[in-house]
Amino acid sequence: INFIVNSVAGAGAGTILVTNLPRMGITPGFSAGSIGASGSALADFSGTTFNSALVAGLFGVAAANPNSNIILMDLYKISDPLAGNPGLFGLTNASTACFNGVTVCADPDSYLYWDSVHPTAAGHRLIAMLANDYLYYGDLGAQSTVQAETGFRQREDLLDLASEGLSARGAWEPGTHLTFGALYDSVETDARGVVAAADATGWGGRVGLDHVMSDTMRFGLAGTFRTADVEAGPMAFDVQTYAFDLYAGWRSGAMFVNATVGGSIDKYDDITRVTALAPIVHSGETDGGSLGARVQAGTWFEMGGIALSPRAALNFVSTDVNGYVEQGVAAQYQYEDRTVEGASGEVSLRAEGGDDGLNFWVEGGYRDTFGDSRDAVRVGIAGNPAQVLSRAFDDPFGGSLIASAGLEADVGPGTVSVGYRGRFGDAADSHVGAITFRVPLP
Repeated sequence: INFIVNSVAGAGAGTILVTNLPRMGITPGFSAGSIGASGSALADFSGTTFNSALVAGLFGVAAANPNSNIILMDLYKISDPLAGNPGLFGLTNASTACFNGVTVCADPDSYLYWDSVHPTAAGHRLIAMLANDYLYYGDLGAQSTVQAETGFRQREDLLDLASEGLSARGAWEPGTHLTFGALYDSVETDARGVVAAADATGWGGRVGLDHVMSDTMRFGLAGTFRTADVEAGPMAFDVQTYAFDLYAGWRSGAMFVNATVGGSIDKYDDITRVTALAPIVHSGETDGGSLGARVQAGTWFEMGGIALSPRAALNFVSTDVNGYVEQGVAAQYQYEDRTVEGASGEVSLRAEGGDDGLNFWVEGGYRDTFGDSRDAVRVGIAGNPAQVLSRAFDDPFGGSLIASAGLEADVGPGTVSVGYRGRFGDAADSHVGAITFRVPLP
């Protein structure tokens, strides 16, 4: 087989799929019930010896033919799951032959084996589904782009939130304040080529300490926990984010400038992928981190009872997701480390009004990326001569409209603010709502 594969690769074949032997000891012809336990064990030994020699040779063939992608489909690994629970795959019999040499069973499509070792048509359909999981790992594994995109977006959200508190029109109350907040967010991303549409919903809590040094200087820090559930076609995962942000603001008259820097630890848990051989589901987990910075500047104009503020901001975010290997019995995708980073600029106009302890604001603008250096998604198959394949993706938001609105009211010794911020992009929309209570320390 290795000789044949080498010949085909040498002739210019781009992709070659090679199967190994299934577990021979549980086939009808070699099972313990047919020839005894020792015979079944000998059949298994023969098959695993063959498979070991085959994969070792294929690695050598692949190294000698770098222009061919040689993929080993592991039938041995899937044998026990098929035999152990045939009902999951639409079968009723995975242990005996449909054709006994004289008669044929009543329903061949309910059997895995046609004769002593060969599959039925139904068995071959299952093998074909498994083959898809191996052949299209570059496309199917590309769904993982949503992981880094989720971490990236969450870091942008926290930078926006920190900046929001520094750009309002009202006078800064001297002293130190403690802030408590709760967040809720949702994101819808359109399908993009081989990447399916995705939906994410999440919530979080935020605690901060804010100090106003003078009429012109203010700084603070905040810690945030966020969690989100993401469903992205055949892939789903949870993200837990632990974030820390530092921010500072300056104002003089109608002018203001503020800056925020922060970082996050991102944990991607309960990663699942429904394989091409459904209902086989693979699992995994990994982690990563995000860093970001935002600078905003603007001015205020009094327009009767309403104040208007044109403003501009620059943002930079970098997100890393560490590589991991799926666990499961179909093609075990091996995802490489990935970094997604980008710089963006935005312009917006804010209107603010109100009095007697109740204020409101609305804001609209436009944000676009001017520097984007996203790594391609790189996926291989663990323990396999298959090549690592790359798929590149742009920012799903691209140029996007931004809109926000909110209310702030005096409540007891502090203030409560409720706000919304939305972003509406080329292939994605996001919505973030927050409620914050700010109280002075004695």
